[in-house]
Amino acid sequence: MTRRESTDDMNDMNDGETGKAGRLVEAVAADGAGTLPGRSAVPRTSQRRKVITAFITVLLLLLAAAVFFVYRSTPDHRTAFLVDASVPVPAAAERRGADFAAVARAVGSATQNAGEDDALSLRRFGGVCGGSGNTSQVVRSGTGRGREIADSVRDLTPGGQATLGSGIAAVIDDFDGPYPFRGEKSNRIIVVTSSGRDACTSDQRALLKDAHDKAKDAGVRLEFRFVGYKVPANERADLRQLADAVGAPAPRFASTPRVLAPVLRKLMLPKEDEARKVAEPSSPSAPETSARPEHPFVVGLFTGWAVNVSGTPVRCAATTNATADRECRFTMREGDRLTLRAAVSGPNPNPMGDLAEQNNPYYRPSKTPYWYGCDEGHRSRTCTVTMTRERVETSKRWADGASSPTGMAASRLLACVTTEEPSVMTLARTCAALTGSEAPPDPEITYADGSTN
Repeated sequence: MTRRESTDDMNDMNDGETGKAGRLVEAVAADGAGTLPGRSAVPRTSQRRKVITAFITVLLLLLAAAVFFVYRSTPDHRTAFLVDASVPVPAAAERRGADFAAVARAVGSATQNAGEDDALSLRRFGGVCGGSGNTSQVVRSGTGRGREIADSVRDLTPGGQATLGSGIAAVIDDFDGPYPFRGEKSNRIIVVTSSGRDACTSDQRALLKDAHDKAKDAGVRLEFRFVGYKVPANERADLRQLADAVGAPAPRFASTPRVLAPVLRKLMLPKEDEARKVAEPSSPSAPETSARPEHPFVVGLFTGWAVNVSGTPVRCAATTNATADRECRFTMREGDRLTLRAAVSGPNPNPMGDLAEQNNPYYRPSKTPYWYGCDEGHRSRTCTVTMTRERVETSKRWADGASSPTGMAASRLLACVTTEEPSVMTLARTCAALTGSEAPPDPEITYADGSTN
């Protein structure tokens, strides 16, 4: 074979292979799955089905893991401690430090009463009015945080003004959002304070409204509990009003570490009636009410006008200028709460009232009822009476008058209703004195010529 013939044969072979390659490329291009000729083709739908099945399997596994994580991480009960770390009076810093140490020990002890799977957190308030640091979260919510909270609260240094409003708003915000998880059965905020009012606002009503609206709009049912430790007597009514604004029971007041510690420990239990059962192991079959002491209580009717009081367990009424039967007596068990309302009516108790009304165009008889000795404080328009151990103990101390605010024998087991009609102001002052309250202001009298006194 000549070289030329050999060359021609090789060219023919190359042309043949090139043709085969071209046909192969065309076949691949025509077959979107890229199946090579001579090989068995796998249907595209089968491949996609396998991919989708694998994807769904992975997705379900991830979803199951997420559900398990949420289930395991959601506590039955979540409790936030809001602790007053303020020093309202700088001169009292040393004494306040000793008081705060007692609070720190009580809070640390209470955390040990929490369930193993309960979530706990710690927030403090106290600082510069309007300052960004006048409240801060010290320990974030989570399970197994009891020891951390006990150590952290002891490390706090008291200082600044009592920024109670900022603390309340911030601790409610701590429950906002999906994480940390809220409690499945309860979400509780325990406020431990030595101040009854916010030092940074003079408008306590606005503070109450803000707290009420904030709690209402929280998106979760929050159970507030207030514990006052050595709260000044003139601030206790403010704290009661704040508790009422956020739907909480009346605050529990303590003046010694020995009283404070068990109060906080009981509040760590899911339900406070369970705390009473734990406290009374000797009579488990006895009715719950039998474990609560009974105390006498009196409602005084010091109006001069005819008055009818509703909300008492006995009839409570008097006629105009009655000199007898101007009080109603009954008993209350510790923990009982009454809401009293007074309706004042009848003829003017002032013998000259009708004549004065005829001769003086400025004369207006005063039928507005004012209450003393109630949870709301002195000279209140409404009256709530909660029978607490603090009421009983205070009455014992005031019995001889030595330690009462007025220096006279007074009682916290008494509430009375009065008016500020000038002719019977003696009754109003008597009402205030008997309940250890601040005396009412002198009424302003407008005479026929328009002058006032």
